[in-house]
Amino acid sequence: MSDLAGQLEIRLDRRTGAVAIGSTRPVTASRVFAGKSPAEVVRQLPALFSLCGTAQAAACIGACEQALGQQPSAAVLARRQALIHAETIKEHLWRLLLDWPRMLDCKTESTAAINANANANANANANANANARASALALPPAASAMPSVMQAFMAFRQAQQAAGDPFSLDQQQAERGAVAAIDSRRLLDLVIDQALGTAPADWLDAVDRLASLRRWAEQTKTPAAGLVRVLVAQGLAGCGVSAVPRLPGSACQQLAWSLASAEADAFIAAPQWQQECAETGPLARVAAQPLIADLLARHGNGLLTRLAALLVDLAQSARGLETLLDTRMEDASDAIGCDAAVDVGADVGVNAGSRPGRDGRLGTGTGVGFAEAARGLLVHRVTITNGRVEHYQILAPTEWNFHPQGVVAQSLTAIVRSGAEGSELERLARLHITAVDPCVDYQLSVS
Repeated sequence: MSDLAGQLEIRLDRRTGAVAIGSTRPVTASRVFAGKSPAEVVRQLPALFSLCGTAQAAACIGACEQALGQQPSAAVLARRQALIHAETIKEHLWRLLLDWPRMLDCKTESTAAINANANANANANANANANARASALALPPAASAMPSVMQAFMAFRQAQQAAGDPFSLDQQQAERGAVAAIDSRRLLDLVIDQALGTAPADWLDAVDRLASLRRWAEQTKTPAAGLVRVLVAQGLAGCGVSAVPRLPGSACQQLAWSLASAEADAFIAAPQWQQECAETGPLARVAAQPLIADLLARHGNGLLTRLAALLVDLAQSARGLETLLDTRMEDASDAIGCDAAVDVGADVGVNAGSRPGRDGRLGTGTGVGFAEAARGLLVHRVTITNGRVEHYQILAPTEWNFHPQGVVAQSLTAIVRSGAEGSELERLARLHITAVDPCVDYQLSVS
């Protein structure tokens, strides 16, 4: 039970433009929980996932509570959501401070290389301006801040654990954890210092169009602003555009039905929405936000739109964390939208507790829990009989986004067919894979 991750194998064929994505992910590995008590599963499952363990815990306990007929309070739901926001902040800062800078390789990129790699679809004037200053571009030493991010996140989680666990089937313990005073200032300060340069709410108000994003990037000295400058300078704003639709927030009920069907295993391995592949994750969550709507219209779902979506999702998570920890408990239901009609694509965006089952009742022995993890929608389904788990299923974001015909496959096909060669083709492929962000290791081969 130590490895539920597996690996992705991605192959590009330069001659044909074909992209093949295979997976060794054991998508039915959650069956190892059969025969265990719900309390054992809730305790053990998050520890088995190296990434997004908090979101996994939220989806797991939401499914178990629904099956057992438990309804957590609004305060418990609010605290769970706050912890998911904190985890999302940590994961997004990791991408912004470590992964994106490494893939963009801006410190070694020469002006000539930037000119040669400029995307033909980029605006000519923007390219001219970007190329004129390309030789002066350099990102701040972003990686050096990541230990501080990890320390702030771990301190936040440890303070919560010391007070009580809101992800507990013991309702008294969950309530103790929900009312604990937890200080998020260290983590939120890092969001400002390393990414946004200002308070999250102010950033969301000010950066609402491509023009204001460019202005913010030029005027702000954070590592994240530097990424925007470099990406634009390299002419990669529209790199990897595809037409794959986004998974809607209204999909939850149908997903619950799909997991209950006789074809559930095949669906989990290669999920589709209304007979089409679909994308989940930050871009799907924030597509309606003004900045992202403007970028989608101008650059499609290319790299600049994806980087901006990560920033918007980071800002919304930081704002949500601050709001939920400051909210009086009697107002918590309004803060998280915890009625049955919750939109999992909304700003607060998660079913972090119980919801009525397919027949509208709690305690039917079957439950489905939803959580918006950093990389996309997590769905857990459990069947409990005589106090023991009979069946457990997990539908993860990776299966949506790295479907053999999904958003990554189609975007990589566009990159292969763009004419990029050699090391540049591999760099652009890895950059796009990083932008969509699998939750597992991958191997990339180009032939």
